Amino acid sequence: MKEKTFLKWGMVLIFFTLMFQNAYGDIYMKQKQHTDAVTMMGQTQPAKDVISESWITSDKVVTMSEKQKVIIDMNKKIITMIDHEAKSIVDMPMDFSKSMDKKGDMSEEEKAGFQQLMGAMMQMDVKVEETNERKKIGKWNCQKYLQTINMAMGTTNSEIWATEDIKVDGDLYAKYSVGILAQIPGMGQNMSAVTQELKKIKGVHVYSEQTITMMGQPMKSSIELIEFKEGKAPSNIFDLPAEYKKAGAFR
Repeated sequence: MKEKTFLKWGMVLIFFTLMFQNAYGDIYMKQKQHTDAVTMMGQTQPAKDVISESWITSDKVVTMSEKQKVIIDMNKKIITMIDHEAKSIVDMPMDFSKSMDKKGDMSEEEKAGFQQLMGAMMQMDVKVEETNERKKIGKWNCQKYLQTINMAMGTTNSEIWATEDIKVDGDLYAKYSVGILAQIPGMGQNMSAVTQELKKIKGVHVYSEQTITMMGQPMKSSIELIEFKEGKAPSNIFDLPAEYKKAGAFR
C-alpha cells in the first residue's frame, strides 16, 4: 500500500510539472482532459472527460475539477488534495522523506530502502524532438513536438502542439519544475538534463496526446487548452472547505 501511495503522489508531481511548463502567474487556464477506457490487472476504467480550471501565481498553483482540488504551495512545500466526494483534505510534503519520517511503522532501514526504491522508480529520461509541422488549433498558431519520457514504471509518448502566440515568461517553469521534481527521491540527479529537454518546447501547450505504457498496457489521454488569460487570481481561490475532514496522507 505504501508503494501505491508514493506512486500516486509521484505521478501528481510529474503531471503538474509537465502541465504547467512555460507558464507563469497570475494566469488562468481552462483545459479539457480526456482519458480512454483501459483494462489493467483485471479492472476496467471507463473513458473519462474532465474540465479543469487552474490558477498559477508566483508562489502557488491550484487546479480544480468537479471531484477534486489540488493546491501546490511552493513556499510551504506542501501539496494539498481536496476530495469533494469524500469531503476530505490530505496534505503531503513535497519532500517525500519528510512523509516517511512521520511513519512510525517504518524502521530507519525500511525508510532508506523505500527511498532507494522510489528513487529508482522516479528516475526520468526525457527526449523532445522539434518538428516542422504547424497548424492552427482554435485561435492559436501551433508547432508540433514529439516528447518521450522513459521511467521504470513505464514509457510516455506525447504529441504536443504548442503556441508562441501567448506571450509568457518561461522563468516560472524552471522554478516549479525544479522545485517540484527535485523533491522526488532520485530526481535531483538528472534534473538539469530534464529541464533542458523540456525547454525545447517553445510556448504554451495548446493540445497534447499521450500514450502511457505500463505493464505492457497502453493508456491514452489528451489535454486541450480551452481558455487562457492573465489576471488577478480570486482572493479565496486557495481556501480550504471548512466543513471537510482533515485526513492523513496515508490511508
